[in-house]
Amino acid sequence: MNRAAPAALLLGLLSSPAAAVAVGIGGEIRNPAALTQVGAGDVRILLTNLSEGWLLGAGAVSGTRFNVAIPESFQPPVRPIDICPGVKVSPAGARTYTAETLLAYHAASGRLATVLQADHPTTPTRRGQWMYSDRTVTLKGRCAGLNTYYNLTLRQGWTGVMTVSKDGRFEVTNAAARLPYWVQPVITRAAKATFPALFSGQRSALSTR
Repeated sequence: MNRAAPAALLLGLLSSPAAAVAVGIGGEIRNPAALTQVGAGDVRILLTNLSEGWLLGAGAVSGTRFNVAIPESFQPPVRPIDICPGVKVSPAGARTYTAETLLAYHAASGRLATVLQADHPTTPTRRGQWMYSDRTVTLKGRCAGLNTYYNLTLRQGWTGVMTVSKDGRFEVTNAAARLPYWVQPVITRAAKATFPALFSGQRSALSTR
C-alpha cells in the first residue's frame, strides 16, 4: 500500500465527501467580507479541538453558507465528565468531548481564522459550541461560588450547547436559536507550521475507516 505524506492525505480528505455522516453542522457566515480575507475560492470550515490537535469534521463554503460533516465511524476520545461542584449530573458516569473551535482554512495560501458562533462578532452575549456524549445526560445547578448555571441536556451523540452571559451571570443550556457565524481576523498565514498537530493527519476523524 502506498502511503501519502500527511499533508497530502489531509488535503485529499478535506476534498472528499464523507461516505457516512453522523451529523452535519451547518450555518451562515454573517460577515462574508472577512471570509474573503482568508482566501478566494476553496475555503473550508474545520471543526476542531484545537488545543488537542483533533480535526473532527470539515466542509466547504458555498456563498455564505457551509456544512461541516462529521463521519459516522468516528468515535471521539471521550473522558469522564468534569463539572464544577454544585451541578448535578444525572445519570452519573457520562463521558463527553467538546469541539471547542471552528476554523476557516484556505489551503492554497495557508491562511487560517477562527469562526465564532454567536449573536455578535465582538461583544457576544450568546455563544455556541458542540459537545459529544456517550449517553443522554442532564446537568442542572449552580457552580459553587460562581455565577455559572447549568440547565443542559446532552443527548447521545453530538449536541449544540449555548452559553448565555448577562450582567455577570452565565447560563449553559441547549442551543435555543440558530446563531450566525462570524469569521474573526486571520490568525496565521502558515497554518500547517502554526498548528502542526492539527494538520499532521494523525488526529483526524476524516481518516477513520
